[in-house]
Amino acid sequence: MNKHLTQISCALLLVMTFLSACKEHDLFELDGKREYIQGSASSSVLSGRNRVKINFAVPNSAVKLVKIYWNNRQNVKEVQVTGTGNLSTIISPLTEGSYNFELIGYDAAGNASVPYKLSGAALGASFEATLSNRGIKDLYYDENGTAVISWEAAGQALEMQLNYTDQSDVLRKVVRPSTADTTQLVKLKPGELSVNISYKTAYLPTNCIDTFYAAPKEQTVITGSLKALASAKDLSFGSLISYGNFAATHGVINDPSPNGIYKNICQNMFNFGQAAWGPSRWKREGGSDFNDANAVINWSKTNYGKVFLHLIAGRDAYMPTWFTTGTFTPTEMDVMLKNLVTEVMTTNDNKTKVDYWNVANELFDTNGLYETMKWNDMGWEDDASGLTGADKVNTKHPVFIGKLFQYARQYTNAMLELRDYNFEFNTSASPYYHKHKAFYQLVKHMKVKGYPIDAVGIQAHYTIGVGFAGGNDLFKQTVKKFTDLGVKVYITELDIALPKVNNVITPWTAALADQQKNDYYNLIKTAYDAGIRLISIWGARDNNDASWKFGQSPLLYDENYKRKPAYYGVQKALFEIKK
Repeated sequence: MNKHLTQISCALLLVMTFLSACKEHDLFELDGKREYIQGSASSSVLSGRNRVKINFAVPNSAVKLVKIYWNNRQNVKEVQVTGTGNLSTIISPLTEGSYNFELIGYDAAGNASVPYKLSGAALGASFEATLSNRGIKDLYYDENGTAVISWEAAGQALEMQLNYTDQSDVLRKVVRPSTADTTQLVKLKPGELSVNISYKTAYLPTNCIDTFYAAPKEQTVITGSLKALASAKDLSFGSLISYGNFAATHGVINDPSPNGIYKNICQNMFNFGQAAWGPSRWKREGGSDFNDANAVINWSKTNYGKVFLHLIAGRDAYMPTWFTTGTFTPTEMDVMLKNLVTEVMTTNDNKTKVDYWNVANELFDTNGLYETMKWNDMGWEDDASGLTGADKVNTKHPVFIGKLFQYARQYTNAMLELRDYNFEFNTSASPYYHKHKAFYQLVKHMKVKGYPIDAVGIQAHYTIGVGFAGGNDLFKQTVKKFTDLGVKVYITELDIALPKVNNVITPWTAALADQQKNDYYNLIKTAYDAGIRLISIWGARDNNDASWKFGQSPLLYDENYKRKPAYYGVQKALFEIKK
């Protein structure tokens, strides 16, 4: 008996030891011959939307049934088995969360394997709410009516699904894979200023059987012209308008541009025009040739209703040789000045057509002293600004300046403006700091004397990547400094050009184009925030005027009339500024 019991005990011990070894190797056997369920690389739990997919291996044909338990065996699913190999099943519906599953195989006699355990998670609304849409790096509406989207890095995104209404009022759906860096929405129907599209980003998480989506996002596409956007913000936004001859090859009167695109751009992108003439055409005895400028004034008045005229008088570079080299008494010059104003005002009835007059232009050197000008021969008057110390740059001012503004006021109640470059550089680190002080002193002097000055014009010829001297806040303070004197501040000749190094133009690059775009955006927004309500670009396209910044790409359109990134920088700024 003892020998028999000893034999049974040994046999049981051997079976238990064998079963223990099988468990350690994830083999579930009952008698050392039947494998009911096997752990392998194919065994897994894949997440899904309120469900999971369980993959497992059946290595033995003896298995006829697999039961899958979860929630502490409160829930079970039975899977009928025929044959061997890799099997899978869906467990659904499941509340979002983590789960532990037990798989037990049974043979025809009902013998069960040791449970094989797997863990996984069902995903749902909470997980989906954490998903973010793929970022948009850039978005613009091109000349062909196509919205062009540049995407940020895709991350784990699977694809983007976009919806928009086309120009035939058809709702379109566009699906783009995550490998796409750009997307085009062809023939997008524009709004007067903007239109919204919607998109959502699809994700297929790792080890997941279902696609999940970030919440749909509305995205604004700015479709309005610069003219429409500016007008909506009560901003006068214009350009120098060329006649179309001599150095300025394309213009609104003589327009050899392809399909008249120069004129088309001027009509559709600006809400006022700035005409310009060189007073070098001025003749002492009358009969001056202002025909080109008058034609542009008439065209602008018809198309915009508002006209800016640059200029009446200024430093010698703008005046005819017969005047700058002649010898005249102060009395004679006074008569000549008044005659010049009279002829400019009365020819073409400009006194009633022109809304803004650049009366005088570029009177100061960089150091704040007055230019050596023929007009200075009319004499000087004592400073009445009341400024003292370092703020009093000049003790006297040319007499002709006050008289010029007074003579202009005799003919018109339009805005009378004094213009110069870089007088806004209100920082001691700038080489134009003394010019700033001198310009401010002159304006204060004119206000004290009662001369009819209404506005000052910042030319704003800037260089890409430089920005405002002293930063945006100092620029705003400087604008306020002048408006506190009772004058408006305009930006009158805006362009942002490629820099020169040793007089050699820096080559154009995509990075510089993007910087120019950012510069225009910043300048427009900052100027508007500072209270400036009139901005004029200094031309419609690059290289239209061989005498001005040729090859330096300063404007919003390139030489072939293609919109540059700078155009979209201005467009975005005009859209975003707050009235």
